[in-house]
Amino acid sequence: MFVQLRGLVLTALTLAAVAVPAAAQTKVAFVDTRKILQEMPGRNQIEARLRTEIDALGVREKVMVDSLNAMLTSFQKDSATLTQADRTKRFTEMQAFDARYRDTLEVLQQEAQAKQAEAMQPLFDQIREALEMIRAAEGYAMIFDMGAQANPIVAMDKNLDLSDKVIARIRTMPQARPAAQPAPTTRPPAAAPATRPPAAGPTGQPAGVRRP
Repeated sequence: MFVQLRGLVLTALTLAAVAVPAAAQTKVAFVDTRKILQEMPGRNQIEARLRTEIDALGVREKVMVDSLNAMLTSFQKDSATLTQADRTKRFTEMQAFDARYRDTLEVLQQEAQAKQAEAMQPLFDQIREALEMIRAAEGYAMIFDMGAQANPIVAMDKNLDLSDKVIARIRTMPQARPAAQPAPTTRPPAAAPATRPPAAGPTGQPAGVRRP
């Protein structure tokens, strides 16, 4: 399958308390945003839509790869009968096509990453909103993300884990919807990428949820 989730990369969440009495500043808790995201309502639908969009980029890629392969096959077939001038001309054309093709790979990669970030943003926003609601309601100074790759905490009291509470809160909220898609733009034909665009998965994070 063209799209493979490479794991959930929600990371480093620290929400500082605002207008909390000094005596309450030591009240902290933690969550595992990987667990939260796995159980969020609407996640499967959003990821299915993302797979469809990334697969469309794969179709564009295949057309370009097939074009380059056809040029190469034709050149190899005709090479023995070509004059030196024609051989040089066709080889130069293939080089130019290959250069355009690599530029297009970069565009496809950027487009895939943008689609990933846009698709997952509603889920990240819900996590942030639920966390802040619980933090404010229960007077926590900070809530740490134990799912962060750069997590410095090596031991903790599991009674401080708010993950299930956040999941329960999210389930009472309106289901996250995919962001509205802009009207498609017409792109000029371009060359084939050497490799596939990146696999889809969570990328962009809301404020307070950062990538490593």
